[in-house]
Amino acid sequence: MAKNEMKWIHTHANPRSNYYRSMNDPELPNDAVSLLLEYMKAVPHLVPRGHESKANVLWHPDLHLDNVFVDPTTCNITCIVDWQGATVAPLFYHSCVPRMFRHDGPVREGWDIPARPENFDTLSEYEKKNVDEDLEKEILHKFYEAMVNKRAPRHWTVLEQLKDIQLKRNPTWLVTGVWENRDLFFLRHSLFAVAAHWERIRLDEDTECPLEFSKEERERHLKEDENMAGVGQMLRIFRDQGVLPVDGMVIPEDYEAAKANCEKFKHVFLNSASDQKERELFSKL
Repeated sequence: MAKNEMKWIHTHANPRSNYYRSMNDPELPNDAVSLLLEYMKAVPHLVPRGHESKANVLWHPDLHLDNVFVDPTTCNITCIVDWQGATVAPLFYHSCVPRMFRHDGPVREGWDIPARPENFDTLSEYEKKNVDEDLEKEILHKFYEAMVNKRAPRHWTVLEQLKDIQLKRNPTWLVTGVWENRDLFFLRHSLFAVAAHWERIRLDEDTECPLEFSKEERERHLKEDENMAGVGQMLRIFRDQGVLPVDGMVIPEDYEAAKANCEKFKHVFLNSASDQKERELFSKL
């Protein structure tokens, strides 16, 4: 995959602006090629040795309640739709907790049923509601894990190592279309994570981390991360305040009001800059 991407980049990619990374220097195709070469150094070490995790399986990548039909009388699943993203690949690359069961917050280790905190009765009604909602999601997540452990042991051998496995497979997920999808930041970030946790995920104690990044590369990546996080935080504030719709769409009757709000908060965003240089950056993002 990496070799195919490099061929595509050499043929089709051109320098482009990436203001998250630099106001002046363009992002170059060679930046992507260099990153893919680093990925190729690491990839032999990112595949687990266990036979079970390498077995090819058919996997539906988008299981949520809108895609699963259930008979309300028998509670049996009657149909699963939306298979266009399904693929056959090693279980190692597929294994996860499906969206319909996944709790995106912290999930406790072990098989104890999550319970309310000891200070629950002292919380406000709003806080109690949030605690109960999180608790319900976490219990559902744990129930899925328990059922996988009981009924799909091959899947469980991978799922119980999911944190380490995600570190290993994230770079591979990002390789295809890395330039076209503007995923250089995320591929670089995933390789930094592999390097940072190498002692935990390496296949044996004698294998040194093959990834090499200069201090300058790390500093530029950190700055890009800060810029992206700052803009993301501002957008979340706008959405939470109802300024920006979550899906970016408004009904025709609200278009002019939404347009005026966006213009207003654009100025708020620009005025939040700490200096002229940052203001210029914000104006381009």
